[in-house]
Amino acid sequence: MKLALIEDDLILSDTLNDIFSAENFDVFPIFSFTNAQDALFENRFDIIIMDVNLPDGNGFDLAKSVRDMGVATPILFLTSEGSAESVVSGFQSGGDDYLKKPFEPTELLARIQNLLRRTFLPQHSNLLTLSDTFFFDPIKEQVLTSDAKSITLHTKELEALKLLLSKKGQIVSYDEFFDTLWGYGNDPGIDALRAHIKNLRKTLGDINIETIRLIGYRLA
Repeated sequence: MKLALIEDDLILSDTLNDIFSAENFDVFPIFSFTNAQDALFENRFDIIIMDVNLPDGNGFDLAKSVRDMGVATPILFLTSEGSAESVVSGFQSGGDDYLKKPFEPTELLARIQNLLRRTFLPQHSNLLTLSDTFFFDPIKEQVLTSDAKSITLHTKELEALKLLLSKKGQIVSYDEFFDTLWGYGNDPGIDALRAHIKNLRKTLGDINIETIRLIGYRLA
């Protein structure tokens, strides 16, 4: 994920760069209004973190120029200004969120993830929710994270997930899994199925696949 960091305070910029890099963002530090205009016009970013007070311009004006260029990338303002008027100006200029300095890095990261989630998901209204973190695209038959990354599943695990989704909230028996994953009448043994369910849980982390003892599994 490409992140534009527009902040003229070198110390804060370096600190934020380290924080974002540790979260696997590809960070592009920018230190002025002019350079930001050029960078935002020439590159496609997934999110823009923008200081309001820049040495050669105002972040609100920069946001407006970005929107005028047709760029819809989420913008989060960082500023020492916390007045209601300033907040309103930020949103009116095209900003999506507003965080007052000083701030906790955990809050900033949470706000960024929320913006990325809000931006990505409406474009895919067909997505099925697996958990707070994972979604399933039934058209492409693939699992996606909340920040649009694709998760690769073993063929049998993908088939198991599709079966669970088709009967979400209902118990899927062992025989139904065997018929779907290995073909009608084939029984590879319960251990083979357990291994695939175990891998599915491990890969998707917070997905809630319940074990119904001696019967099967259920996607809650």
